[in-house]
Amino acid sequence: MPTYGQTFTEKQTALLAYLRALRRVDPCGLLLMLKDIGAPTYISGDVGGCFGSVKVAGSASPSSVGLSLILGDYSREKPEFRVDGTPVFHTAGTCLYEFPIALDKLPNAPKLTRGAGTPALRVVVVDGARSGLVPNCTMAQPVIGVLAKMNPADMPVRDALSAYPIKIAERDPCEILGEYPGQANEVRQSLFGDPYACRFSLQDNDAQFELTFRTGVDPPSRLRREIRDGVEYFHGRDGSMCTSMVRLGKPLYARDVPGGAIQESSTPERVFIEVLTFSLKNSDCRSTHEMIDKAVRIFRGSFD
Repeated sequence: MPTYGQTFTEKQTALLAYLRALRRVDPCGLLLMLKDIGAPTYISGDVGGCFGSVKVAGSASPSSVGLSLILGDYSREKPEFRVDGTPVFHTAGTCLYEFPIALDKLPNAPKLTRGAGTPALRVVVVDGARSGLVPNCTMAQPVIGVLAKMNPADMPVRDALSAYPIKIAERDPCEILGEYPGQANEVRQSLFGDPYACRFSLQDNDAQFELTFRTGVDPPSRLRREIRDGVEYFHGRDGSMCTSMVRLGKPLYARDVPGGAIQESSTPERVFIEVLTFSLKNSDCRSTHEMIDKAVRIFRGSFD
């Protein structure tokens, strides 16, 4: 594991290793593996996951399927059901399900420490014949049945040849720590278990930082826009929180399956790098602006 000029604890090293392993899995490749229960008709990739449609024989309309990898906390949860012993957790009132993937069983995998989170796959499935009032989750069972039985060693890898390649999705947001050698404290997972977020503090600075790769159509309207050196920046402050974002790269259009033709009529998302800073003492957003500038220098070459 790269150390980015820091001295990590054993727990931090294990955390970074599992976040890296989650980023290595290609969620669009997983979606295409659903061909045994239905024919995927299109996929739309983003940094953190993949969304697409699956047309099941005999059904009137395709079902929508969304997949993403996370570090989850299920210590207080009860599974809705099990697939070959794998517990599946369900968010009530939705068609959102999560289940662990056994990355800790891979060769040379570090031990999962208590409180570090559980590597998991998040699945959102909505039938094409859904009701406007009640979510129709009928297709969830067969989709989860395929994915939960997969050996982690057989999961598709995210790279230049993946189902929906995105260069920045192959990078580690914690590379930003290399700009602050020996200064990182409390490197930990994001609040929502996002493998494309790096959360940390710095010595001699009371602020908490979180740098995230994410996708979206537009930044929050409250942010102020500026353009420097051909790059779109967005800055804002809300009480004790400072936000800086950049929007880089080409639009992420949905693609037909098979063939990969771009659906130019779809509403595309774009990739953002976002830096959030929380401080109860320092109201100056200068360190946030400096960090987003460093991030542009580090990651700009990975945008298509």
